[in-house]
Amino acid sequence: MIRLFLLLLFCLNVSANSHSELSEKLNKMKSLTGGFKQKVTDQNGAILQEVSGQFFFKKPNLFKWDYLKPLKSQLISDGELLYLYDPDLKQVVISQLKKIGGVSPAMLLVTKDIESLFKITTINDKEINWFKAVPHDPEKANFKEVFINFYQDRLNHMRIVDEFDNETEIQFININQNTKINDAFFLFNTPDDIDVIKN
Repeated sequence: MIRLFLLLLFCLNVSANSHSELSEKLNKMKSLTGGFKQKVTDQNGAILQEVSGQFFFKKPNLFKWDYLKPLKSQLISDGELLYLYDPDLKQVVISQLKKIGGVSPAMLLVTKDIESLFKITTINDKEINWFKAVPHDPEKANFKEVFINFYQDRLNHMRIVDEFDNETEIQFININQNTKINDAFFLFNTPDDIDVIKN
């Protein structure tokens, strides 16, 4: 279990200034692109899913998360609406960001004010610091906590614990920071032959 692994591996040391330190690192990221490898395990450590793809973030509140292997799907935010597109099902689910509260691990990276959404603490290890983010309002989030770390001030790993104690580990690769991305890149063009479901 990843949570148990973290508790055993790290010496916990809560820092009063952890929120400002994390904010400083995140505020340097105006935009971010790269690839990712994602693994989901249950509370017993059994692997439920392994996927990979590419991602694009731009502040404020713009992101595109493309799953490429083994199956294709997209999660896109244009700043107002969130699109979950499944080309195999020929279906897109559209939700308003305001209605889902804007509290998601992705929003941790694109919001301008993380302290308003999360309580931040630091887990110190000999070689690397992990930041732990817990939603202020758990009822508006679909996860319990997020662990995030950086390598040379670049996003490196995230570990997400959901309400069922399943854990998602994301490794970020080939990171490009603060490259120019047009806002129109995050617009979703709905194909003619798919079902549109609005929440």
